[in-house]
Amino acid sequence: MHAILDALASPSRFDMPSGEVSPLARLGGELSIPAEVTNPRAWLEKYLLPQKPLNDQDAKEIAPRGPHRDTIGQRFFEQWQVAQFVQRRYAPSFVPRTHPKAAAKVSQFVDGRQELLLMEPVVGTRVHLEDDLQAISQEFLAFRELFRTANMNKQPVFIAYVMTRGHMAAVGAAHQVLSKAADQIINVDDPTQREPFLKRIVDVGSSAMPQGRLPLQ
Repeated sequence: MHAILDALASPSRFDMPSGEVSPLARLGGELSIPAEVTNPRAWLEKYLLPQKPLNDQDAKEIAPRGPHRDTIGQRFFEQWQVAQFVQRRYAPSFVPRTHPKAAAKVSQFVDGRQELLLMEPVVGTRVHLEDDLQAISQEFLAFRELFRTANMNKQPVFIAYVMTRGHMAAVGAAHQVLSKAADQIINVDDPTQREPFLKRIVDVGSSAMPQGRLPLQ
């Protein structure tokens, strides 16, 4: 096969008899490209040259991956200039992990003197919104159970903050799924809910710092 392809790669003329190409190959009759074809090369590649058969993975349309949920949440805090009070990935070493539903991590937290704000972003336009909400619920409930036996010196507060991005049904979905897991479900697109939320982040974050000191921007 390779010898045939090599012979066809650089022919001296296009009207050669079959035997001059290879004793193993026979050329077919002359075919004309349809008159309406404006790109002969593309037509030949599509209709006459061998094509790689599509497998299931090739045929599957893969949606482009967007930013992670916690990344979108962090950008929200940066936009409203409170990111200096927010730490990422609450995963304390003292929490035991002895059962399948054991708590693993919470996306963001604010560590105050008396309160610990544990926060999860909800992005309304996410394709797997329902899965996100179920995962948040399971994580919050697991931490609640584990904190009951832990020697906590501050009050944990579980907060889900919803960025609807125009998908207002996400607020209702969050209330439905997280009603037993979250202490607060906040629609940050609503200024009357967003402003107290941001103020609480600042107040709690500042409470753990020496008086008169602010975190570096």
